[in-house]
Order: sequence, then structure tokens, then C-alpha cells
Amino acid sequence: MSRKLIFAVIVLLSAAVLIMTSCRDDSLQQTHDSENEYTAMDKVQQIEDDATHSPDNDKSKTSVLPRIGIYAGSGSWDVNVEALQHFLDQYGFEWTLFDEQAIETVDLTEQFEIIWFPGGFAGDYKYSVTSHANIRSFIENGGSYIGSCAGAYYASDIMCWLGSDDDYPLNLFDGKGIGPLAGLITWGEIASFNLAEGHPANSGFESHIEMYYFDGPYFEPYNSDTIEVLARYSANQEPAVIAGRFVSGKYLLLGPHPELGGCTPDSPDFRVDGQEGAQWPWLYSILCWFILW
Repeated sequence: MSRKLIFAVIVLLSAAVLIMTSCRDDSLQQTHDSENEYTAMDKVQQIEDDATHSPDNDKSKTSVLPRIGIYAGSGSWDVNVEALQHFLDQYGFEWTLFDEQAIETVDLTEQFEIIWFPGGFAGDYKYSVTSHANIRSFIENGGSYIGSCAGAYYASDIMCWLGSDDDYPLNLFDGKGIGPLAGLITWGEIASFNLAEGHPANSGFESHIEMYYFDGPYFEPYNSDTIEVLARYSANQEPAVIAGRFVSGKYLLLGPHPELGGCTPDSPDFRVDGQEGAQWPWLYSILCWFILW
């Protein structure tokens, strides 16, 4: 075989190897991209589907989704409680209402995986709940806490209201819950928020979202490395939705109200069914991420 022919064969073989390598790299990239599109919502749905179709599944077993307790005792806002009930119903979660007496008498760990303190009056949470230690113990032992607005203030070490600091007993979030955003956002106004880019909880959503605001906090951690920021207020770029760890448990705190709709500052006409400004799909996405986190 001539040298020219041998050289031509080598060139052709090298080209073939490069093409095969390129195709393999493209295939891997396509797989990686597909995985990026597999959101927390998809994962939760897959868990549910696997449990439903499992040979061991029977109707007597409870849902694999976590059992959620909604605080509806002193200080809670009935409109917010109702909206959360409808939201959880929409997405198939099991929930139960509880009050301050239940915190004293019920083993929270046996009843719930998540407890949710809604909007309302943080001062009432501080003084009406007489056993903050039971809630802390629930989280310390692996439970999860979600706080909306007043519930987020309640979970903070310090509630800072109009510049005045007030020490709070629950202290899941090691920092300050600061509000209201007077002069920037009005009570009952739809406010703009910047979602954390690249965060899996925000996958599939635009970088900006609008939600109702009812004097909730922004968050000032003593150590920013201890929290994950899911969204920020566009008005001041401060954290608006955060998550963090507390011993063996975790918390999710929201300054705004993605569960509520249908309100204007002059004429509140609340919608608790996910319509007119509510952001249920995004709230569901961050809830799914939080469950799996």
C-alpha cells in the first residue's frame, strides 16, 4: 500500500472518531439539559406516581406527601388560613387545622411533617402561644416550618417593626425580620419580586413575578451563608423569601402572599381560590423544592 493511500486512510479514520465523539458529547449534553428541566414539581409527582403504582400500595396507606398542620389559633388571619386550605386541596396535600391549645397537648411530630403559620398578628403568636419550646423541638427533631408574613416574623430572632427591635422566642431564623416596607410598598399592593436565577425552586418561571404584599418582612441574616434566598423585593433588593436549616429540621419564610388574590388597598376583595393575582403554581414549586430539600 502506498504512503499516500495509508495517509488517506488515517485521515478518514481520525475524522470518523471525531464525529463519533461529537455525537456522544451532544447526546450527553441533551441528557444534561433534560435533567435541568426536571423540576422539583416533577420529582414530587414521580414520588406520588411510584407510590400509587407500587405493588405494596393499598388504599389504607396515607399519601406520601407530607402531612401539613395549618395554625388557625389566636393571631391567625382567617382569610389567609382559608386560602392555604384551598391551595393545599388543589395540589392534593393532607392538612389539619390546629391552635395554641394543640401545641400544648398534641405531639406535633406524630401529627405533622410540616406546620404552617399564616399571616396575621405576630404579637399574638408571641404571647398567645405559651409553648414555643414545643414548636422548636418539633423542628429540631426533623420537622419543617413554613411562615407567611406574620408567621415569618414569628420565626425570626428579632422582629424589627418600624425601626423598633423586639426579641422573639421561636428564633428559627438567625436574623431579623424587618418591616413594613413603608414608602416602598403599600399594604394590599401587588409588588414586584426578583426570583433567584438558577435556583431549582424557580425553574420554569420568569425572572420577575408579582405577588400581593401585606406588610410582611424582608430578612436580614446575621450570617448570609446560613440561608438560601429564593426571591428578593424589587423595591429594595432585600431577601423576600428564604429557606434555612434548624438542627435536624428546616424552615421556609415568605414576606409576600402568593396564595392570595383579588385585593386593592382601597377595597379589599380577597380571592382565596388562586385567581386574580395569586401565584399558586410558583408557591407549589417552592413547596415541592422545600419538601425535597
